[in-house]
Order: sequence, then C-alpha cells, then structure tokens
Amino acid sequence: MPDALPSLLRRVLTAASLAVAVVLALPAQAAFATDYLPDLGMAHPGDLRVDKSGGRKLLRYTAIVVNVGVGPFEIRGDRPDTSSPMSVTQRIYNDSAAGYSDVSVPGAGMFYSGDGHNHWHVRDLETGELLRLDNGSKVGALAKHGFCFYDNYRYRLTLAGAPLSPVYTSCGGANSLHIVPGLSVGWGDSYPWSVAYQYIDITGLANGRYRLQISASTALGLHESNYSNNVSWVDITLRANNAKIISKGPAA
Repeated sequence: MPDALPSLLRRVLTAASLAVAVVLALPAQAAFATDYLPDLGMAHPGDLRVDKSGGRKLLRYTAIVVNVGVGPFEIRGDRPDTSSPMSVTQRIYNDSAAGYSDVSVPGAGMFYSGDGHNHWHVRDLETGELLRLDNGSKVGALAKHGFCFYDNYRYRLTLAGAPLSPVYTSCGGANSLHIVPGLSVGWGDSYPWSVAYQYIDITGLANGRYRLQISASTALGLHESNYSNNVSWVDITLRANNAKIISKGPAA
C-alpha cells in the first residue's frame, strides 16, 4: 500500500480484509445454514354428524392437521419438576454443524388432560368455526381447545423426506418433565368426530347453508414455510338432523 495513502483509509481497508477472512474461515454450513421448515395445513373436514345430546344439538366432524413441508413439525415441552408449567419451544432442523435450533413459540401453551385424555395438549393448535354462507357471519366455534398431535394418519408419504413409519407417537403423561409431540413430513394427526369436544354447538340454529372452516392456527407464532394453506373448508346444508357437504375449498 502506498505510503501516501491516508492512515484512516488504511485502517478501513485492513478491517474489511479481516472481516472477509473471518467469513471465509467459517464452515460453509454454519455460514449458509438451510432450515427445513414444516408446512402445516388441514385436510378437508369430513364425517359430519348432527348429534342430539343432553338437550343440545351438536355438529360433529373429523379434522386432520397435516405437515406438507420439507421438515418435521416438532414441539418440545420442558419443566424442571412436576409442579411447574411446561415451557414450549419449536425445534427446527437444518444443515448446520449443530443440526437444529430451538426457537421460542410465544403464543403456544401446554396443559395436561382437560378433555378426558390423560396426556399433554397444545392449546388451540387447531380452530374451527361455522359461518353463514349468505353473509359470512360466525354462528359457532369448535368446543375443543387442547390438541395432542402425533403421526397417526398417512397423508402424503410421497413427499421427499417422509418416513414410512411413525416417528412421533406420544404426548407424555402426568409426571412427564420432557415431551416431544410432532408431525413428520407427509403425516397427519386425525381428530375423529367422536372425540370429546370435537363439535360446534348448533342448538337453535336455523336450517340453511353454512361454511365449516377449519385451520391450523397461525396465532401461536409457529414457524412454517407457508401460511397461505393453513385453512380448509366445506360448504354444507343443515336440514333437521342432517348435515350434507355441497362443495369443498382447498386442502393442504
């Protein structure tokens, strides 16, 4: 470098050279890690039933949340002892040297049991609502708020990276300090129409046409590759004690 070059410029060029050297010295995976994100969506709701129980009228249906992304959807619950609440993080796998990162999910919470099932649930992972077809007014919402999700429905195992056998199989028990519910690539979790609280109360609702709309919740702050396909719906007619699907919207 010429001696006439101002000392300030020399220092700037030296610092820039050192920064480039540091970046080049990093392992390629650490500098340019690729996250394998999940992509949650819903299959079409089905198995519609009108259930008259205990003086009420309930619209029951089967809902299936699915993962059609390039990576697993994995939630991790941890607590130091059985008297403490579960903290919730999402594990995202990548091609870095570490192989994964655990990130916060600020809107997600876990609770134990509460619906007759003795395991842990993520609150409001799924939502459901009934809308009037003529004006879009909401006339009912899913009674269920707790969801234990794991690989129990083979949805699209042709996706790259989809395992042929279940990977996630449990939501823990009352004394668990660490739980890992999740959905592998290509797998889904089915909530049959007969499960506790898997209904929308339609007591007193007039006969007519409605939209049953279900969603993998975007309000929890979950990390996904695509949020545009989280919702699915079917249009239905309600007549006395019968619900019939007349058209379908998109599904994941």
